[in-house]
Amino acid sequence: MNWLWDQTDAGKIGLSGDIAKLFRHEEPKQPGVFAQDAPPAAATLLAREVIQNSWDAAIELKEQLGPSADHQFSITFEFADLIGDEKRALIEALDLAGLADRVGQIDRRSIGLGQHDCLDQLDDSGAPLSVLRILEHGATGMYGPWTQNKSHMYLALVSLGYTEKLAGAGGSYGYGKAGLINGSRIRSVIAYSCFAERQDDPGVTRRLLGMTYWGQHDIGGANFTGIGSLSTGRGGLIEPHIDDEADSVAASMGFTARSSDEVAGLGTSFLLIDPTVGPEDLRRAIERSWWPALHEGDFIIDITGADGSSHPPRPMQDETLRSFIDAWELAVGRRDARRDEWASELSGPSAASPDGERFDAVGNLGLVADLSGWSYADAQVGPEDEEVSQKSLVALTRGPRMVVEYFVAGQSPPYLRGAFSASSEIDDLLRRTEPKAHDSWRTKPSDGEVDPYAATLADHVIKRIRSAVNNHRGRLKPAVPPPEDLNLPFFNEIMRRVMSGAGKGTRQPVPEVREISIHLRQGPRESSNGLIEMEGTATFSLSDHYDGESADVEVSISYKFIEDGRVGASADLTLSAPDGAVAVGPGVYRARLDRESTIAIGFCSEPYDPRWSGRLFANAEITKVAHSGIATE
Repeated sequence: MNWLWDQTDAGKIGLSGDIAKLFRHEEPKQPGVFAQDAPPAAATLLAREVIQNSWDAAIELKEQLGPSADHQFSITFEFADLIGDEKRALIEALDLAGLADRVGQIDRRSIGLGQHDCLDQLDDSGAPLSVLRILEHGATGMYGPWTQNKSHMYLALVSLGYTEKLAGAGGSYGYGKAGLINGSRIRSVIAYSCFAERQDDPGVTRRLLGMTYWGQHDIGGANFTGIGSLSTGRGGLIEPHIDDEADSVAASMGFTARSSDEVAGLGTSFLLIDPTVGPEDLRRAIERSWWPALHEGDFIIDITGADGSSHPPRPMQDETLRSFIDAWELAVGRRDARRDEWASELSGPSAASPDGERFDAVGNLGLVADLSGWSYADAQVGPEDEEVSQKSLVALTRGPRMVVEYFVAGQSPPYLRGAFSASSEIDDLLRRTEPKAHDSWRTKPSDGEVDPYAATLADHVIKRIRSAVNNHRGRLKPAVPPPEDLNLPFFNEIMRRVMSGAGKGTRQPVPEVREISIHLRQGPRESSNGLIEMEGTATFSLSDHYDGESADVEVSISYKFIEDGRVGASADLTLSAPDGAVAVGPGVYRARLDRESTIAIGFCSEPYDPRWSGRLFANAEITKVAHSGIATE
């Protein structure tokens, strides 16, 4: 077999084979304590994207089989170093000599390859050929006839972001290949897949296809897209090997034959040539991203090193992850909270969705603290001797139980760690807000990239989580001593001098000239569960210092919590404004003022712990001149 290369054709839609660059410069987030001993980016991308795609297929199969079926999904990562006859056999089966000859005619860097890889050492009998086999069992396999967009193999290996998966799945088809591509130094991937026979694809249950993804390049006066296929295609077409032929080719590559006669035989085997990751890096990456699913027993993962060593993911043996698992246990209701632990069902948004749905609850949050340990821990030394600071982190999860993100919910002690499990009602809406790396819930529509209602819902979820963290941190802080117990001699002496006018060069403050007067009224009121709400009114009017009789103004109002003397997170505000005031953003209105009118905006904050301090910010602007009024609780 030989590699077939796609030639650029101006009469067709073009697609460069350098798909791996989609994730270039998108380093995985490693906030706070996770900056220590962080796995390489390639290992994290492989762990997240490949397992997510396989797990989505396993969930789909489970739904097809029904609740009574005996179904267990597993995925195995087998590293191997081939030498001697095994190495020579695989070089021939994969036509690696053809790849080496081709890469020798072009600039490696221009097609996305590094300076050195296994193609340099094919003739070196002492250099092993490293491979990684990824074997999934109990998944649907890449089913569908090889026509249009009906083939899951086409969607997964050839197309890019062509269509979305079923609701609740990990994401769009096609982006997962970036995890496989980045896992191979020469960017070559083989997929051997087994699936149940279907009416629209009669008589076929196995397919095998090899793909290489390089950047565009020129050879012999012709331009190529960089996409190469190890297939039966002719005339520029890609055609996978099928059934017995697929089994035969798979055997030549070291794969065990698959059969659709049993559920365990369904799924896909991948072969990555010259892997960029090692077993221990992969293990750490899997633990950090998939501990919720592993803890719940959703699937089984095995990792075997080239020397036969076993590297099973065991998140409970990781001290940091164990604290998040404790929070998870609280969130799902398996354990009762103590003083330094807290679990809550987060309420849903007050506004209905565009189709009229209302969500009473958006999910469950569990929080834990270690008041004698990491909750008050100092910064630590991380990789390359940089300082690693503690933060309050919440693991965000939804249906597939992969950690979407370790969300930074606070940066001052006491630090908390938490786990949030989204309700099934909002799972698909949150999925719509995730970028291609599935590593955040975006809270702004971003010029049409994100569904506006989904972004609003994600923003509500994030704010509720941040508020819950702030409230619980307030509960854990030591009580402030009564004023009569405080004795600050140095401060008292300074204040005595200030009040008595002692010292040289004292100046009277210069009065501020405001063209807009801002009058603030605020006060707390009791809410439920011992919480309070801050309510009041901000009134804006033209002052005597303004020369005109009327003006177009923009006014804004917000309420922010104070963390360790600094302005922190904003509280959600329910606002009411008079007729004629047009909302142009969150807490921002435009209106016209004259000498006889005012703008009065009523506000009420979300409930919060009374031990927290907040500050009301009100601002008014005429053209380019701004004045502010601030009130402190």
